[in-house]
Amino acid sequence: MSLFAENLAILQKMASDGKDLTSPRSVDFCHVFPSKIAADAFAQMADAQGFAIVIDEVERAMNPWDVTASKEIAPTCEAITEIEESLDKLARSHNGRADGWGFFNV
Repeated sequence: MSLFAENLAILQKMASDGKDLTSPRSVDFCHVFPSKIAADAFAQMADAQGFAIVIDEVERAMNPWDVTASKEIAPTCEAITEIEESLDKLARSHNGRADGWGFFNV
């Protein structure tokens, strides 16, 4: 399944569960990293692109650093997929990877 199709299915499920997807809202894009240095480097670049950043160290053997990059957007499949792909590319350039998205701070 493509990332676009996966995101579309998630958004359709949210809409059927009664979530309002017509207004802009903060969307949280999660990423994992093997080190604080890598997490900080990604966070600095995402911050420069206008994302709000939260960095957390978690108890996990692999990639124990989580970085959530949040931005207020209209939650369309196109917008979410474009941002997710762009941030994943940026994360991979710092030895990390995307780890999903959601509306965690609602």
